[in-house]
Amino acid sequence: MIKNFLAKYGRHFWIISLFATIFATYDFFYDEGDFFSVLMLGGLTYYFFLKGTGRLSEEDDPFVQ
Repeated sequence: MIKNFLAKYGRHFWIISLFATIFATYDFFYDEGDFFSVLMLGGLTYYFFLKGTGRLSEEDDPFVQ
């Protein structure tokens, strides 16, 4: 079940990370959030976007050996 879900919707996983990044950015500007959270979540969002859309190949991926 999970395998079919990830195969079908895995390329859109970066949208979940984008919502967390937007919340962390709001928290940083209007509350007591920290910049590290914004930076880390922004980087993860960009990584998931590249992997999900196929713009980052397996040979260029720094986390795959």
